[in-house]
Amino acid sequence: MIDITVARITHVEWVYQLERLLHKETTSASLPSYYVCELGVWLYGEGLRNYEEIPEIGYLVECHRKFHVAAERVIEWHNSSKFNSQKAAQVEIDFREALSTSKEIVYHLTMLEFKILLKYQEAQEVQESGSDDQNSMTKHSWHPLKSVIGERNSRLNVARASLELLKKDIVSSHVSDSLNRSNIVTWEKHLEKETT
Repeated sequence: MIDITVARITHVEWVYQLERLLHKETTSASLPSYYVCELGVWLYGEGLRNYEEIPEIGYLVECHRKFHVAAERVIEWHNSSKFNSQKAAQVEIDFREALSTSKEIVYHLTMLEFKILLKYQEAQEVQESGSDDQNSMTKHSWHPLKSVIGERNSRLNVARASLELLKKDIVSSHVSDSLNRSNIVTWEKHLEKETT
């Protein structure tokens, strides 16, 4: 499972980098292809495989591709040695397209995260009721979210539950990336401070 919070921030950061390119505040940039970047690898692999029934995954695939096309045009313009007013006008349009699709990506990632958590909550309720009607989400190795989705003012509980899901996924996939583990420890400390 991709860390959706990191994916959101990464897209905001990319818009920031593109804006810096647009204003010539940085010297170079490169963007991996939409199916090779971290979000693309997850989308075209685990994302579509595990969450194809959630409509936002399809919207996310399309927006993500559009973002990369527009961003690549901004980068090409920046890396080009020939500048003229027509190209400058087109790069403004491309930047606005990248900005717009990045906002859509952030929205769809958020909705996808919400619906995944909601499905886990529903799966937990099915398991607790003893029903034999179990969907594919019930068979996933994560522990389902209990009842924090429906409660008001429970952002801390949702964050803690999301962190637990991410932590279990990292442990189960034997990820040895110390950066991911240190991010979890940092978030755990942050959550502890919030509760005291």
